[in-house]
Amino acid sequence: MSESGSLPVLNPERPAAERDGKTQTELADVLASRAFEKAPTLRKLLIYLWEQRSGEVNEYSIATEALGRKSDFEPRVDATVRVLVSRLRLRLKEFYESDGAELATRIVIPVGSHQIQVVEAPKQPVDNGPDPEMLPILLQRSVRNRKLILAQAIALCILVLICIGLVVERNRAVEAERVGRTTNLPVFWRHFLENGKSTRIIVPTPVFFGWGTGILVRDVNVNDFAGLDGSPALQTVVRAWGKPVLAQQYVAASDALASLRLDQYLDPHGSHLTISTTAESPVDTLDHENLIVAGTPRTLAPFQMVLNRLSFKVDADKGEVVDLHPTSGSPGKYETVHQSLVSMTTPGIIACLPGGTQGTHVLILVTTYYTSALVSYLTSERGLSELQAAQRAHGNAPFFEAIVLSEINGTTDLRSHLVEFRPISGKK
Repeated sequence: MSESGSLPVLNPERPAAERDGKTQTELADVLASRAFEKAPTLRKLLIYLWEQRSGEVNEYSIATEALGRKSDFEPRVDATVRVLVSRLRLRLKEFYESDGAELATRIVIPVGSHQIQVVEAPKQPVDNGPDPEMLPILLQRSVRNRKLILAQAIALCILVLICIGLVVERNRAVEAERVGRTTNLPVFWRHFLENGKSTRIIVPTPVFFGWGTGILVRDVNVNDFAGLDGSPALQTVVRAWGKPVLAQQYVAASDALASLRLDQYLDPHGSHLTISTTAESPVDTLDHENLIVAGTPRTLAPFQMVLNRLSFKVDADKGEVVDLHPTSGSPGKYETVHQSLVSMTTPGIIACLPGGTQGTHVLILVTTYYTSALVSYLTSERGLSELQAAQRAHGNAPFFEAIVLSEINGTTDLRSHLVEFRPISGKK
């Protein structure tokens, strides 16, 4: 179902000149509204989709023609267009729920499509008041029961006041308990969580392909169903078994355990978090909730726009972290070193960034192997003290990216320490 619900498409019997003139005027109203006043990218995208509303558009044409991306733009690995179209869809909805509520037509983008539609606004029910023939009877009843109604109103007011008093006292007690718990949180977590937004932990769900026979296949370089055609290995299986279906019901054990450990750490402090998977959580949640997400570059493909904002990059194939903008004295990259078959020292990235337009935060943990090591660092007194010292040394920077080296033996996190810290601008 499209976002416009049961709204009818604009009446085709209306004269074309009248329709186009009216909708052009309402498009101008949308672009001039507060919802789009400080969103130049969404304005540009809306104008482009409007101009192309009669033809076919795809992610590549939107990226290269409307967003100024280079000709080598690859929609299968870069979710920029999907994210921006989703944000535009939400922004249009917000506009028609506020400034544009009285407009006769609405511009919508159905879910799963990039094509604009112009639909008629739903008609509001008309309230004509009570039936005139019933007024004498109603007036007689009102006079007859006036004393009874007054007595009931007084009793109701007293009851309401008692209930309000009880609720206020209860809320004071609950708030006092919550504040007492949250103030015990380390400074890093207080700054991240206490912005008035709910917080969600997202566990990555790798993309598998299934054939309904209990057999699942994964190509670690394919992290979107659309990438099926670009994988020679998967195409070999397709020729043998036929077209598969998307399977995203599994998560990596390290990612799942890390998320549970983080939830168990924060919950006793009064920080109630929601846990979901990437398959259940659209990137649009960045605009409304704080997000904590951990994984490898492959499983974090839906968050590629966030990863692109970092100057530290994890190369999962080589098991290393590369600094794209190394400073003087910086080694430029940190590699995984294997001490034995089960012991290693491996790098990972911890980054805290501004989230969406509503003042949300995003904490992203990127590793080559085990995300649990970075969660251990962020829940340990030593790790948080080290991180806080680095923030203070850079002017108490709330947003940053950092490289952490972790020593691991099998699946056990031995110790981790900070080796690089770089502040990030608070501007999105």
